[in-house]
Order: sequence, then structure tokens, then C-alpha cells
Amino acid sequence: MDRRVILLGFLCLPLSLASCSKGEVYANASYVAEGHLTSFRPGSIWKDEAGEFIQAHGGQIQRMPVPIEGQGKVEKYVWIGENKENGSRGDPARMYYSDDLYNWKCGGDVLKSVDSREALDDDPYFVALYGELSKEKKDHVYEVLGKEAVIERPKMLYNAKNDNYVLWFHSDGKTALHDFAYDAGMSGVAVSESPFGPFKLIDRYRLNHCPADQFDAFPQSKGEARDMNLFLDDDGKAYVVYTSENNKTIYISRLNEDFTYLDVEPTLAVHKKDFIRLFPSSMREAPALAKIEGRYYLITSSTTGWDSNVASCWSSDSLFGEWQIDGNPFVGEGSTFAFDTQSTCLFEAQSGTWIYYGDRWNRNDIKDSRYVWLPAKVSQNKLSVTWKSEWTY
Repeated sequence: MDRRVILLGFLCLPLSLASCSKGEVYANASYVAEGHLTSFRPGSIWKDEAGEFIQAHGGQIQRMPVPIEGQGKVEKYVWIGENKENGSRGDPARMYYSDDLYNWKCGGDVLKSVDSREALDDDPYFVALYGELSKEKKDHVYEVLGKEAVIERPKMLYNAKNDNYVLWFHSDGKTALHDFAYDAGMSGVAVSESPFGPFKLIDRYRLNHCPADQFDAFPQSKGEARDMNLFLDDDGKAYVVYTSENNKTIYISRLNEDFTYLDVEPTLAVHKKDFIRLFPSSMREAPALAKIEGRYYLITSSTTGWDSNVASCWSSDSLFGEWQIDGNPFVGEGSTFAFDTQSTCLFEAQSGTWIYYGDRWNRNDIKDSRYVWLPAKVSQNKLSVTWKSEWTY
């Protein structure tokens, strides 16, 4: 979510939707304390198996091999997202893993932010990762991972070719040109031999930009990449999905075989062959892409800061083909503002059930923002998400 755009007034939700009463807190804390969970309770406090509040905001759920001591690599659900225990700057990426989607073990902060530039020279954790780098390159690492940097929406894929794990995130911060927290507008990339990390930063990049024969909604800042997601197709090819052009346009770009950069350099990339530019000037963010029954579905939100808004879904038979607008995928009471959520992931459980995962942001206490998981279904090429206060898959 891009915090630069805050609409005041008519799109803001009542405070009661953005926070919870003490009764709700204690009821759900008691439920969690009982131990093994057997259902989803959207918007409730959700704790890991150690009894700690799950910190994986703006996250992603993927099923992938996870190394387990004494067992080798075992297929698990992996949840990665922003650890917002310390607010909304320099957020490390935290990883959790599960067998059933209800109960999660914490795998720790797998991409850590750097508290000070000196830590890259003195802290054994960072020295092991970056100790061989020159001073200039360490300065760059601190620029990307420092405590004042923006590290949002981390997403992770397992790369079977290299038997490693690749993490992308929205990387932002001030630049030499502007003293503004969202001026860099890039995607950061890090790799690790394990989903438990530590992930080592490769670099951060600007990505594809508007072709010369199309209208560019923000020509003064080419190749921006802000709210983003990763998508692994069933043919093994991976894609980065991101908002660009000052949040006015969504892009989908194919990645290379290592999942570490674009498959084709931006200066050589061909529209609708190597990437596609969608919904120009529509002001969308928070993309969540999935392929369901052979068709692609993309949920996005509008741009209203921490506040919920009207979601929209598009669908297509081909990633780089023609997309049609299907409208608001949320149905029923409370659906106007996506059940007070912002999209971040659309994924499949082993049962074949598709699950929508959205964040319910709490602007007054970001670390207490809640997770809303709801059943998603496709009928006649239309995706729908319905509210359930408690459910199982």
C-alpha cells in the first residue's frame, strides 16, 4: 500500500471497523490460548504456536519445500510478510510455516533491516552476508535495508532450477533528488539457500516502463515499481506484478530463469511479449494474481492509504492477452469496501479451495493490523469472495 495517497472523508470507514473492542480481544486471545486451531476467524487475533501475534502483513502464502531437521525438505505452506513490531519503516520480512494453514510456526526474520551503517562492518550477522563488499556497496545495502528505508510486501518463490529461494519486495526511500520516503520506487531482490534465511540482498531495480507509442501516465519517473507480488505459473515461469506510473498503472513482467531479474532488459522488452501494461490511469495497487481453472484473475485495490476502498477484479485467458473488468469480486453485506481489507494474496489450499487473503490495516497501531482470509470461488469466469465469520476449507 502506498502511504503517499490518503483520501479523507467519504472513503474512510468507521473507527469500529479499524479497531476491536476489549471483549473481542480477550475472546479471541482465549480461543488462541486453547492451542491447536481448527478454523479461520477473519479479523481475529491470530497467534503462532509459540503464542506470539503473527507479524506477516502485506504477505503471501505459497506451498514450497522447507528443510526440516531429520526429515530433509518437506512440502509446507510458507507465509512471508512484513514484521511491523516496530512500526512502518525498516520492516524486516518474517517467515512462518504450517502443515494445515491454521497453525503456524515462526521461522524468524529472514530479511533483516540494518539498524546502523556501522552494523554492516561490526555485526557478525551482516558481516557474514556483506563483509566482502566495498564501502560504496555497503553504503548501498544500508540505503536499501536501513532503518529508515521502506521495505514492504515481501514475496518469496522457491526456484527449483537452482534449489534456492528468491525474495522480492517493494523497496523505497529518499533519494538525492527528493527528501521523500517514497521517491526511489523500486523492487528489491534477495536470495537464500533456505526459506529461513538469511536472505542476502542482490540489488534493487526499476522495471519495465511505458512503450513509446502509448500514453504514459507518469513520464517523469520511468519504471517505478511499488506495491508488488510474485506469481509462479503452472509452466514454471515466474512473473512480478506491480503498480507503476505513480500508482496509475499495473504491470506484469516475466522474470528470468533464476527469478532474480526481468527476463528481458527494460530497454529491449516488447509489450505483450515480455510484459504487459494494464488499466492505465486507473489508480490501482495491492495486486493479487492467481490462475484458477485455466483463467487468470487479478484483484487490486484503489489508493486510499491505510483505509479500505472498493476492490476490482480483472480476468483473462492469457497473461499478456486481453483483460476484461469483472468489477467488485466481494459480495454480500460489507462487500463495498472489501470487508474492510486490502488485497495481498489469492492462493489455493490442498483441498482445492481458493482463499483470499487481505490485510485489515489499523492505522493507530500498525502491528495490530489483522488478517482476513475468506473463501473465493469462480463461477462462469467470475471470481467472488464472500464473508464468513468462522470457516474451514
